[in-house]
Amino acid sequence: MNRFEKENQDLFIALASILNTKGANIEMVSDFEHWKEHQEIKYTNVPQIRGHHGPEGEGFYLRAHHNYFGMGADALMNSFPINIDGYKFEAVNFSEFEVEWDGDRSWPESISFIVTKDGQNVLK
Repeated sequence: MNRFEKENQDLFIALASILNTKGANIEMVSDFEHWKEHQEIKYTNVPQIRGHHGPEGEGFYLRAHHNYFGMGADALMNSFPINIDGYKFEAVNFSEFEVEWDGDRSWPESISFIVTKDGQNVLK
């Protein structure tokens, strides 16, 4: 995966803002420098972006903050496609909260998506 998400951070900030406005509680990047001084976690307005690879190609995914988005899977999936500055964000998968069989690990809900411009995946 290239560094599209770093070079276009404002697109992902806008995406998270749109989804948060619709009721989705998105995991955001923590400001650990603040935590070191004040022993309190502060979050930035930058979503925590992770890479996704599926049949539709390379893309990204966002996780829920505190395990659940706070809105149903259908409602979140139906929030897409989202168009921002000529880029189209298209949802491709929703993963539910999951606990490993022995209860040792868990994974929050997540939504995977691809980003296209002029009909082409930006990661190709």
